[in-house]
Amino acid sequence: MWTKLYRKLKLEYYKLIRMKGAPSFVARGFSVGIFVEFITLPTFGLAFLLLFPLVRLFRASLPAGLIAFVIGKLVLPIFMVINYNIGYALVGKPLQHPTDPHQAAWREWLVWMQDKGLAYFTGSAVMGLFVAFASYFLVHGALQLYRRKKGRRSLSQSRTSP
Repeated sequence: MWTKLYRKLKLEYYKLIRMKGAPSFVARGFSVGIFVEFITLPTFGLAFLLLFPLVRLFRASLPAGLIAFVIGKLVLPIFMVINYNIGYALVGKPLQHPTDPHQAAWREWLVWMQDKGLAYFTGSAVMGLFVAFASYFLVHGALQLYRRKKGRRSLSQSRTSP
């Protein structure tokens, strides 16, 4: 299982690092995709629909955003408890409402959303902004490093060939 996960991450990394376009364009797309993935879970997947307009708004790379969305699914479980704790600290202790037996299931879901969902969504949005900001600089730096190394390799190969 770990080998499969490692191979998937490595494949997505190579797709990202070999992507065409300016490093800032690709890095913006990646950071938008990561942010959207962080807020997708508490919105039951509806935030995925935000990916396309946000990529357009920030003039970013859609393929990089989709790669970040996939990588985010693999990384997000690490942040779930942290997201909830951050949100709970920001939102505070939510109010408790008495439940009506006729609409118990619906009310229980609403109480859960108010109690844990709002805190998780808030924490996810805050952590998503932080991770998106950090990932922009990491991806931008990795792209520049890869392209510099690639340029040196092609330059040294052109010098040695007749």
